[in-house]
Amino acid sequence: EDDITSGDPVQVVVNLEREIDEDEITDEEMKDLGTVSAPLFPQEKKEGWWVVIGDTSSNTLHALKRVSLAQKQKVVLEFLAPDEAGDYNLTLFCMSDSYLGCDQEYQVPVSVAAGGSDDDDSEGSSD
Repeated sequence: EDDITSGDPVQVVVNLEREIDEDEITDEEMKDLGTVSAPLFPQEKKEGWWVVIGDTSSNTLHALKRVSLAQKQKVVLEFLAPDEAGDYNLTLFCMSDSYLGCDQEYQVPVSVAAGGSDDDDSEGSSD
């Protein structure tokens, strides 16, 4: 875990993995992983997952990404640390666009230290 200062870029790496017993699944079923049973949909529908990180206490969205998941997927969410130093309890949501009842959420504690003062602007303008 690296030190995070206000305004720094932050990366959150999320590893998604579908729980399956590979001994009990056929090759045909393995090929169809991620295909949604949607008989009224006009074409084949693949499931999608929204991976979202935000601060529920301030209703702030920090990053979101839509991914498809066959068996395993690595997702990198990038955002800027909050401008104010302090401890933040962010929430990571994994939400399906196809199925009800399988959404998940996880707490992601982040400590943001005060950033150093940037005097870069004033250095070049000395008379």
